[in-house]
Amino acid sequence: MDHSPGQPRISVICPTYNRSRPILHTLASVSAQTVTDWEMLVVSDGSTDDTDACVREAALADPRIRLLRAERHGHPSGPRNLGLAEARGEVVAYLDHDDRWRPDHLAVVLSLIDAGAELVATGFELQDPQGRATAVSRPYEMCWHPEFQLLGVVFEPSRVAHRRGLAERVGGWRAGAGLEDWDLWLRMTDAGARFATAAERTTVLLDDAGTRRHRIPARHWLPLAAFDDPRAAHTMLERLRSGHAESALTAAQAADTAEWLARLTADPEFTRPTDWAGDPVPELAEARRAAAGAERWPELAVVRERGAAGARPRFLLAQPVRCADGRHADRIAALLRHTQPRLFALLDAIAAESAAPAPAVAR
Repeated sequence: MDHSPGQPRISVICPTYNRSRPILHTLASVSAQTVTDWEMLVVSDGSTDDTDACVREAALADPRIRLLRAERHGHPSGPRNLGLAEARGEVVAYLDHDDRWRPDHLAVVLSLIDAGAELVATGFELQDPQGRATAVSRPYEMCWHPEFQLLGVVFEPSRVAHRRGLAERVGGWRAGAGLEDWDLWLRMTDAGARFATAAERTTVLLDDAGTRRHRIPARHWLPLAAFDDPRAAHTMLERLRSGHAESALTAAQAADTAEWLARLTADPEFTRPTDWAGDPVPELAEARRAAAGAERWPELAVVRERGAAGARPRFLLAQPVRCADGRHADRIAALLRHTQPRLFALLDAIAAESAAPAPAVAR
């Protein structure tokens, strides 16, 4: 895409609602960028406090900042789509109103774009509301593959930029219960886009339990086994929670994960951060092992399957999964069955044992 004279190279889209004066810190982090060829579109989602006045104040000091006033959507996707419609830059970057950028963020973004990337992400530091660091990204966490994208939320909007037009080609931002960023990045991936990443921590994200991300409910389920009789499902649940075959399950999952990561890292679509030359496999494997945790089944539950009308009901032993829709949940379940064959073979065996009739008692 050619960069036309008189147009900014980068459009920064920032949805906001009733942020008031704290938004000035976010805006100041953009004004402080070492790259100066940008515009910032702050889309106020029907704010009822002084947020709009604060943005106008910042725009007087830096005319590259522009306020767009929207009717209330109650969700950041609508304002982001309005920002996309107004964007003039060849690159679109996102910044949430409670996050900030280090001064070199846009420089790192453009280095990836100029190397040929269409979709990019950078590392981060988490800070609590008092400004104390609570966590940082590690280089291996910036590794990317389409299967990683399907299985989990990988990059928050404030860490992502893409060439203009990519979001619109896949349908733009969608509203919903949450995880709209995961939904959009996945649709981009399905359309053939591939992330390029940098390990450098150029974003500062707010770490606050009150943010919307922490309130997203689990609306879908990942089935581990299906039963005609709910009693069999509860039997398997109790077996797993009591530690039945735990060592065998742990060994199976470790072997499956090692095989899966070996396959992914040999795949040309596997992305390592451009500024890191380490070996991601040991750390990725350890992260997967730690994610399983000592309590493997804390949220496991027996739920009734949503079958066709008139069909005989079945009962699932399942884990909740937080994703955008049921189709996505089905894709996660299918991929896990494919990538964890040893684990699911053991689970299938435990399910068969749980469904077997109790032996007759001799009299």
